[in-house]
Amino acid sequence: MKYLFIFSLFFSVTSLAQVQLPTNDAGQVQYQELVRVPDAKRPARQIMEQTRVWANHYYSATNEAEQQYDQEHNILFVRTFYQIDKKSVRYTLTVETKFGRYRATITDLMVEEAGLTQPVRAVSSTVEEMRQVPDSTAKNEKLIEQIATNQADLYGQIDKSCRDTLANLKQALTEDN
Repeated sequence: MKYLFIFSLFFSVTSLAQVQLPTNDAGQVQYQELVRVPDAKRPARQIMEQTRVWANHYYSATNEAEQQYDQEHNILFVRTFYQIDKKSVRYTLTVETKFGRYRATITDLMVEEAGLTQPVRAVSSTVEEMRQVPDSTAKNEKLIEQIATNQADLYGQIDKSCRDTLANLKQALTEDN
């Protein structure tokens, strides 16, 4: 009886393991921060120059980071990826600067593995959702649980990586210069 209780507890926790990521109004995964810099009189161009220095340093190890700068509107676009285990998580970072503040947004998250690409959804799949897939070849309960657990772990790592990137940018732009 004791083992049955432990098994059912493990099963219920596994089936409920789900990671929810932040979304925009359209329901797409989006991380966004609006930050006021300590020097409220710092011009947008100066904030953007600091942002570009940060991006060049932060993404220096990533040869595939593509940066585009819209000088007229003070917007920096960075298209790059996080390497998580054997997966690449591609994303776009957009930084818009205004007088005394900036807005950083991470969007367009896509997971690539073994030639397959899929968008990052707002919520990781549960075991129950995976069981209900009509043409699922994965009817093995342990396999379904493992897949759901792996996806929840991946989504947790994606969440941490995105938050770490925004925190690193914030630290670089809000330090006393």
